[in-house]
Amino acid sequence: MSSFDELIPSAPRGRFEGIERPYTPQDVERLRGSVCIEHTLAQRGANRLWRLLHAEDYVPALGALSGNQAMQMVRAGLKAIYLSGWQVAAD
Repeated sequence: MSSFDELIPSAPRGRFEGIERPYTPQDVERLRGSVCIEHTLAQRGANRLWRLLHAEDYVPALGALSGNQAMQMVRAGLKAIYLSGWQVAAD
């Protein structure tokens, strides 16, 4: 393993540029567990938002109060939605 880009192959190019780390990729690999836990939906969402923020001048977003409202916003064409954990926890 020679770079941090290889640690997270699904991340968009340049996603972690400019971040200083006091450890090497080998340190990370050595300390990782033997089971690779993946959070696919979170990872895809984070990568999509990162690409949007770097491709668009601005990304209009609204806050949804429920999951249903968020679905309506998606159908209406919003590219980003804010969901408060407290707000949607009981939904």
